[in-house]
Amino acid sequence: MKSSIVYSLLFSGMLMASQNVLGQMAKEMIDPAIEGNISTTEGYVPSMSVTKDGKTAYFSKASLQKPLTGVFSKKEMIHEIYRAENINGEWKNITKLDVCPKHYSAKHPTISGDGTRLFFASNMKGSYGKYDIYVADINADGSLGVSKNLGPKVNTKEDELYPSIYNETLLFFASEGRDGFGGLDLYATQVVKNTLTTSVNLGDHINSSSNEYAIQLSPEKKLGFVVSNRGFNNTISQYTVAYGRSKKQDDYNNIAKRDAELDYEIADTSFEEQQ
Repeated sequence: MKSSIVYSLLFSGMLMASQNVLGQMAKEMIDPAIEGNISTTEGYVPSMSVTKDGKTAYFSKASLQKPLTGVFSKKEMIHEIYRAENINGEWKNITKLDVCPKHYSAKHPTISGDGTRLFFASNMKGSYGKYDIYVADINADGSLGVSKNLGPKVNTKEDELYPSIYNETLLFFASEGRDGFGGLDLYATQVVKNTLTTSVNLGDHINSSSNEYAIQLSPEKKLGFVVSNRGFNNTISQYTVAYGRSKKQDDYNNIAKRDAELDYEIADTSFEEQQ
């Protein structure tokens, strides 16, 4: 893990943004990996998550469905996660994944760098609040293991959404359940095997009084790309921030090492046990 990048981002406050930089939307400053699209009902919808070999993709799709109870109830918007295979340059064999019980939603899937874990947001029974971040192991045959809630170090009574993995173990996500800067703020936690550190707010260099949805780092350019609705009339756009190395890097790395030793098991709240 490139801790010189990660922990200067999380702890040092050396991540700097100026008004003129934040306002730039030049094509060379845009990272297409997180462009996503805009929905009238959802706001920002992230792009599909693709494995390193480019052969498998995961994405979520919403549809109106009749609720579990109430014969005359209106249809509800339900989000479901799908997997697709790249065959000769075309996405085929699209399969819906049963990561949560019927009539609950699962969305914003992201795959770990090694292709062994799928992180996503769901409001399934057993969540701490509205939407929580969950993880499921991906087996060698492509099937998924039990969905597990990441627990209170990540999830709150409100929404946790838009998980994304950086450099194998650093999980970014958006949360509105903590005392942040307003709306959805971006946080990070380090996930190693079945342990994770306490979530850290990325600070006011990244977060604002508006909603921040996602972040992508570009080590080569020393830039971060942030998706936010801080624009005029809450326009959702991608903004750029620059970051540097902290003079106190060793201190931050020591902090990170102590945090990584925390023994916290991912909460075993699988939907199979809750039905």
